[in-house]
Amino acid sequence: MEGCRFLFLSEIQELNQNGLRLVVSEGMPVGEEAPVQVDGTAISGGTLIEVTEESNTFELIWNEYVVYSVLNESYANVDDEEHYDGNRFRVYSKSYFIEYASRASFANADYPGPTQHFGIVCENHVVNVISTAPPTITATGRRFNAYSPKQHLM
Repeated sequence: MEGCRFLFLSEIQELNQNGLRLVVSEGMPVGEEAPVQVDGTAISGGTLIEVTEESNTFELIWNEYVVYSVLNESYANVDDEEHYDGNRFRVYSKSYFIEYASRASFANADYPGPTQHFGIVCENHVVNVISTAPPTITATGRRFNAYSPKQHLM
């Protein structure tokens, strides 16, 4: 997943009692570079990014979570005060989402146990998950074309 230049959230599903399943698919440049009109402005060198038959797909499963959120990527805040490892799949040591979860819930190191903040950064969504364990990540080998953006430009 870290090697993917573009990722798209293809599926999100609640599992059993507070389990979570995400499917993310790799976006690939499609077609030749060409000027693209956005709000009446021509942007040169644009290429459509879509999920294709060659795209890698990853399934992430948390058996349990404390809290998760899906944020429209256009509104994601970037802050130097947050600390994480990774790019597309992040493990945070300090974040505003950790602070939110500690104030909005009674989850703590005693119950349900020490938690971690995981972030999946996609082109149109940012998914944040706080859980006591990392997800199981599987490269599924299947191709999910449920979401194929037509206006996302490289």
